[in-house]
Amino acid sequence: MTDALSDADTSNVVLIGCYGFTALEDLPAVRDNLIRLRKVLTDVGVWGVPGDRVEVLEQPSGEGQVVAAVKRAAAEASDTLFVYYAGHGLLDPEDSNDLYLALPESCKDDHHIDSAIRYDTLKRYIRSSRARRKVVLLDCCYSARAMAGAMGSGAANLVHKADVDGTCLIAAARETALALAVPGEKYTAFTGVLLEFLERGVEGPQELLSMSMLYDAMRSRLKGASRPEPQMNSRNAAAQICIARNRAYVPERPPLLPARRERRSDAKPLGHDPMSDLKSSLVRVLSVTGEVVGVGFLISADVVCTCAYVVQHALGVPPHTEPLPDTHVDLDFPLLDGRPRARGGGTSWPDGGAKNLAGLRLGAQVLGTRPVPMVDESGMWGHPCHTFGYPAGSEHGQWAAGVLRALQGSGLLQMEVNASGTTIGPGYGGAPVWDELLGGVVGMVVTAERRGHTVYLLPSADLVDSLMLRPPCPFPGLAAFSESQAELFQGREADIDRVYATVSRQPSTLVVGPSGSGKTSLLRAAVLPLLRADGLGVTSVQLAGTPPAVALARTLADVLRLRPGSAERLHLAEELESLLEADGDVSADLHDRFLDRLGGTGHVLFVDQLEEECTRQDPEPVRHLFRLLDRLFEADQDNVLKVVAAGRPEVLDVLPNSEPPTVQFLASLNANDLKQAITAPLATVPALRFEPGLPDRILADAGEAPGRMSLVQHVLTELWDRRTPSTLTHDAYNSCGGVAGAFAVHAERMFLLLPEDQPERVRRLLVHLTRPGDGEAFVCRPVRTAELAPELVVTARMLAGARLVVLSRPSGSAGRADEIVELAHEALTRQWPRLKEWLTESREARLWHEALRTQRERWERQQCGPAYLLTRPELAEAHRRLAADPEGISADDLDYILRSGRRARRRACWRTTAFWTLAVLAAAAGAAVLKLVI
Repeated sequence: MTDALSDADTSNVVLIGCYGFTALEDLPAVRDNLIRLRKVLTDVGVWGVPGDRVEVLEQPSGEGQVVAAVKRAAAEASDTLFVYYAGHGLLDPEDSNDLYLALPESCKDDHHIDSAIRYDTLKRYIRSSRARRKVVLLDCCYSARAMAGAMGSGAANLVHKADVDGTCLIAAARETALALAVPGEKYTAFTGVLLEFLERGVEGPQELLSMSMLYDAMRSRLKGASRPEPQMNSRNAAAQICIARNRAYVPERPPLLPARRERRSDAKPLGHDPMSDLKSSLVRVLSVTGEVVGVGFLISADVVCTCAYVVQHALGVPPHTEPLPDTHVDLDFPLLDGRPRARGGGTSWPDGGAKNLAGLRLGAQVLGTRPVPMVDESGMWGHPCHTFGYPAGSEHGQWAAGVLRALQGSGLLQMEVNASGTTIGPGYGGAPVWDELLGGVVGMVVTAERRGHTVYLLPSADLVDSLMLRPPCPFPGLAAFSESQAELFQGREADIDRVYATVSRQPSTLVVGPSGSGKTSLLRAAVLPLLRADGLGVTSVQLAGTPPAVALARTLADVLRLRPGSAERLHLAEELESLLEADGDVSADLHDRFLDRLGGTGHVLFVDQLEEECTRQDPEPVRHLFRLLDRLFEADQDNVLKVVAAGRPEVLDVLPNSEPPTVQFLASLNANDLKQAITAPLATVPALRFEPGLPDRILADAGEAPGRMSLVQHVLTELWDRRTPSTLTHDAYNSCGGVAGAFAVHAERMFLLLPEDQPERVRRLLVHLTRPGDGEAFVCRPVRTAELAPELVVTARMLAGARLVVLSRPSGSAGRADEIVELAHEALTRQWPRLKEWLTESREARLWHEALRTQRERWERQQCGPAYLLTRPELAEAHRRLAADPEGISADDLDYILRSGRRARRRACWRTTAFWTLAVLAAAAGAAVLKLVI
């Protein structure tokens, strides 16, 4: 269970940032990190720390200034101490286990570091703080070295580095990895994602953001973008510290997927009852004396939208005055029973109030309220509409009806009020206007002509795409869909039904498909929600290199519903591990425990990305995991436990021979389903649409490439970032280079993050996966992994995780030799400059390789006839190529060359033997003739 929100008034924040250096590379994004992070943490809608309890150290002059600030904050904080550092992380050449935080004057040579802070120095003061909770965020290279147990054999020197009671430490990068500050991006990669989730929240039923929720969301987003993955270390339930309200909180959300699957095709759109929707959303804005000065409405669970002049009137400030951030406005919900009251603060003024738009953020969601559905204003000419306001003398409010027209030159939407009905004037400012045909709010009343029959609205798109409400991206990019994104996962209905039915019947199910086919998304966003709707619990088994018995025991201990992190839970995990590894049958006592705890409803263990364990030198852990699960199932005659796992095709080679799981194969989406996967998620975002023809253009550009699903999702996220207030456009698609261009940028970003030993292997592999085409073009060439050197197979599996290549297996194949690796999309050969350069440089060699491969295949078709082996000149050229690039020839081609060489040597030997035989015969014949003459 998460903690309560940290008390802002008794917490202290220290933000340390270094962005200009005398001897190191400058990091200009760090300055923006500090500015934005301070604004977010002091926002009452996020945390609301008073400004005088936040100390920002920009370009600190030395260690003493930093230590003094941390020491001061540690002494003053009683609830939460929050310490953040962004800059360069440095390693001491004499003791690489220690992490140093760079200062502006820091420098480093081969022997020592000057003018930097040793992290242990700050840790000493953090540990001594009387604050009950501590949060440390390190946005620098090697930052995970601040945690316990890093660096293998050197771990003994690092024990307890982050081991501070009640402390949660999140590091931007692993202990051997670099953090990332992309040139041209406003924030560093780690802090940019941190700010995003603090400001927008993480969709789900939690009202507060715990550090574990924040970390999981950040890790998923950064991993999906192939950026450095953050690491977290927490002690004594510190992962449940909450420093932010969850702005994406969705109360008591029903299972979305089952509801969607059962909805009839003729069902009315959500929010079809305007009275119900407006009653739960509409607010009155009150002055300090309680007078009604205007109207507003909820556009999210805790954001009220109204006119800027309404807020100014309520606060009693002059027109065009921007109120201070800590001012509050009184509100009530007049159409709800009891007229519940609220206060709106943290006023937002998009475009400085130029649009006459203001946003008021509530401290918490008001019971019984919900935001209105909003619709796009395109194609609404002649649509009937109505609104609700509080004109002078109308204590209970009045409805007004009219007809919508179109956008006019100023960008406002025109509405004509019925001549015989109520006119619209003062008291309607900020009111929502409901489109009766589209079933949602199409805009907000801003102004009206003097007689009140012509009214002008700010379109709904301008209300959504603003500083006060940033809708979350409905596309996951290269990450998988999560359970909270169930309604966004579309196009897999038949596969969902098939896999769900199998999991429901079988104790153990394995979903297998090529990289990028959507295995994890299908399970997380579709099958698991359906299982939860059936009353089953779901828990993930976290392997990540942990021995299977340990990982499974920890998971089972959690399933038994003991508090994570408690001594009782740890003791039980150790007991279960011993039980699982013991000889003989699993104790019936364990089965009885599950029956007692689960009440017969059942529980599902979910294991994702099994291939990550298979890529290790020893695939035995995966086999052992399934053997342990088999033993559990033998004891579980009541089918209380189930397991569902996902993996790439190589997983099939390491399954146990006895009692293997039921395998369900997953293919890539067809064109129609992929189009639904493109268009349906955007329909969940109010007032946003695709420009006509753009989805079809994306489909056409994706073609039939094996990795097209990943490419499409990636380009959709790029379009989202480049959207206009109401549209994803063709211009944005052109600017990011289309499907292939956007993915080429991702490919280069991933390449720059490779370990030192990988770039040359990546070059060899990708060149091997192509062949010259017409003119200067190159085309993809699928290759069996059996043809690749072992180190290139490892590289291929790594690149499959980054979606640059696809690993698959033809249907009906059974062995590892049948596994196929191919480039994700042929357009990368044209759009990725680095790959294009590699291919151009290797063109002559690739032409020779293709000619050699053609000869070899002809030799194989002719039952390996010797007449089709290489001739002596061809063999000489092959030997020259081998000497120049011994690693650039496949195993099959090398075998062909060696066979040709052996035949050539035999022929040479035969010719030599024949020559000397003829010579001897000739000599003997000459002697005989001479004897006859004599």
